[in-house]
Amino acid sequence: MKFAPFPTRAAVSTAFFVSVVIASPGIAQICGDGIVEPPEECDDGASFRLDGCAPDCTFEHVQRLTHLQLLDGSAPAFCVSTTNAFGASFTSFGLSAINAQLTAAIADGTLNQLLQVLALDDPAAVNDPDIEVGLLGSDPDSRGFTSGLDGWYVATAGFLDADNLPALRLPGAVAVREISAGPGRIEIRFLEGTISVRDAVVAAVVGPTTSLPGPPPDQFAPGFAAFEGVQASDGNHGLCGNLTVESLATMPLPAEFTSGGAAACSGACAGSGSYTWCGTGNPVGPGCNSTLDILVGGCAVSPPLCIGLLDPTQPDVGTGGQPPVVLIPDPTTGKVTVVEPDDAYSSWFEFTAERVHLTNNIGGIFADGFESADLGAWSSAQP
Repeated sequence: MKFAPFPTRAAVSTAFFVSVVIASPGIAQICGDGIVEPPEECDDGASFRLDGCAPDCTFEHVQRLTHLQLLDGSAPAFCVSTTNAFGASFTSFGLSAINAQLTAAIADGTLNQLLQVLALDDPAAVNDPDIEVGLLGSDPDSRGFTSGLDGWYVATAGFLDADNLPALRLPGAVAVREISAGPGRIEIRFLEGTISVRDAVVAAVVGPTTSLPGPPPDQFAPGFAAFEGVQASDGNHGLCGNLTVESLATMPLPAEFTSGGAAACSGACAGSGSYTWCGTGNPVGPGCNSTLDILVGGCAVSPPLCIGLLDPTQPDVGTGGQPPVVLIPDPTTGKVTVVEPDDAYSSWFEFTAERVHLTNNIGGIFADGFESADLGAWSSAQP
């Protein structure tokens, strides 16, 4: 595959190198000169993020969620709110339906939630008392995309700050392969949109397997190995937090639950509304329904049997120490008006994840290395 022309290696001057000097007894290493020297983990000759090697010449630890399921029942004690009103609102049929959609979206590459571990001094993630965990939306990078370990993904700009770091990050630590982070605010990708999560907490177990990552970058320190995956699917770990009503109100209801859908909710059933699809790629508007609408209005299918998928449920977490505002659906449209945007539904998800790469700043791929964007810097040794 060919890409637009880039500067030749001969044109790449040392003026582009990062002026970061890493101290070591008697020796000064220049991070960004394309030469991996202790204590550098990598050196791709570039000075920016999202290309596998961070500006301080450490590896960018990124994981893609390969399994994500909404759980019912009470959340573990590490969660700020343990009620799990969001998960409990689904009946067994409804929970199976929503989790089947999550599984399918992950498998076909339309749901790509990334978890980035920042400031990790131990690449095996056994112990580190001071880390950060950020969550990012992303899309597969077709230039190097695989569905497995070390696949390539392009982070969604809306999840990044001006420094190309996750805009929302949770403070945390890892102790004996146990990652704990939060509480804090994050955003997560969920089927038709993005949900804002208050009081989010992540608890996960780092897998014991480490390996030399695939590129990018393609130059690592001798013997370097990074952890391959994490799991939070044993009933004692996971991602929990409070899903704000404002974000749920802006997330379109999946077509399956709207009129004409495979699991269309019916207003002819008690405790259920009928809902209108917003259409492919369209935002929630006056004439269509949101995820918040179905939570408040409920859903049952196949009248007169009226098989329940989701019980009408109010938010259980208020704002500023106040109880949550009771929400009332419009009797005709089923639409709900948000009164207090930060009121929320407590939730709990299990997940597993595996190592992948962010490749926003990979500008070219050649037989002898990867060219990082903008600077024309090569990840193979400079000539």
